[in-house]
Amino acid sequence: LLRRDVSPQKFAIYRYDPDQMAKPFLQEYTIDLKSCGPMILDALLKIKNEVDPTLTFRRSCREGICGSCAMNINGKNGLACLQYIEPDSQPIEIQPLP
Repeated sequence: LLRRDVSPQKFAIYRYDPDQMAKPFLQEYTIDLKSCGPMILDALLKIKNEVDPTLTFRRSCREGICGSCAMNINGKNGLACLQYIEPDSQPIEIQPLP
């Protein structure tokens, strides 16, 4: 049964812990877009604040000026604070800049 008050979206986020000496991997998170702001950065902050406090990334101004939140989003380089979440059945893939 689908609930109309929930809009789930998966995110596949690049993770790497050099202290563990493990290979980098994509970790999946699912969040409700109805309880999240419209930008990729909003989703990342929601994941960090409510789901996984070990998630780390750079951000500063939230206005597209400083460039701190630059990352690779679904294969394209951009700023997470300016990139809208485009709902998809596939996970939105977030990786560091190449």
